[in-house]
Amino acid sequence: MKMTRVLWFIGALLLSASQSEADGGRAAWMQDAKYGVFAHYLGGGPEWNETVDSFQVDAFAAQMKAAGAGYVMFTLGQNSGYYCSPNATYDRLVGVEPGTRCSKRDLPMEVADALAKHGIRLILYLPSRAPQKDKDAMTKLGDPGQNKPAPQAFTANWSAIIEEWSTRYGSKVSGWWFDGAYSRDGWKDLSKPYNWTTWAAACRAGNPDSILAFNSGVKTAFMALTPEEDYAAGEQNEWTVTPETHPAPPGVQWQVLSFLGKRWGKATGPHQPDEYMIDYIRRVNDLGGAVTMDVHISDDGTVYGPHQQQLEAIAKALR
Repeated sequence: MKMTRVLWFIGALLLSASQSEADGGRAAWMQDAKYGVFAHYLGGGPEWNETVDSFQVDAFAAQMKAAGAGYVMFTLGQNSGYYCSPNATYDRLVGVEPGTRCSKRDLPMEVADALAKHGIRLILYLPSRAPQKDKDAMTKLGDPGQNKPAPQAFTANWSAIIEEWSTRYGSKVSGWWFDGAYSRDGWKDLSKPYNWTTWAAACRAGNPDSILAFNSGVKTAFMALTPEEDYAAGEQNEWTVTPETHPAPPGVQWQVLSFLGKRWGKATGPHQPDEYMIDYIRRVNDLGGAVTMDVHISDDGTVYGPHQQQLEAIAKALR
């Protein structure tokens, strides 16, 4: 085992041990935040850099302040193979030119700085696997598909890519939310060089207090896939569950994530009235949970009007 892997393993163990039951662990701040906003910022193609360059960071941050968001979850990228931040490790491993798949502009860095002015934290979103619509990237990264166990080579490559982002952002990023952790067998054997522990250590390379969630789907959204998980992934398709109906394991912060529109990231709805959402968030908060609301944002970072209006009504009632 290489020295880097040894250090990752030892460091992750020490970080896990440092989580105090008395203070609720790394994710205790999420309960105090009460609610946050999820922004799917996705796209790709030849005009990707122009799209990313059009994002108005200060205006977006001002909308999040008006929304009363305690934190924002923001996508680095998803399945297209295009990302809104540079990453030299990704470029090298996939064999693409800088600025072609990973944008030239470091949008998350600017978003983090703008949100911090308003006391709002940033959590980054990534899939657990290579971009599933980019078969060449999957091959280069060693990913046979998200429904198959992650090979050692893939986890090593993906961890290296994440480590570059984590190291660059440091404490400007408060956590990570990983989608598509459907096949867990590739990470659970801790005797292998790359596993849950080394992956988590890569995520925390820049900020040892980063909180992690691994999403395996709606039915298992409140279970912990690994002791490295600090808060529940919480994916749902409706606003009904609470910490009473779907409790999280001890030591895992309860969090639910669903959409204000009728689908993820779509400019529709809201599909529940303001009064329902205010009452729902209040009930979840009273039980120690946090609520994350997915909204639609345009290329320039503007939140869909009806979604922003509902968020501001929630802020008026709960802030």
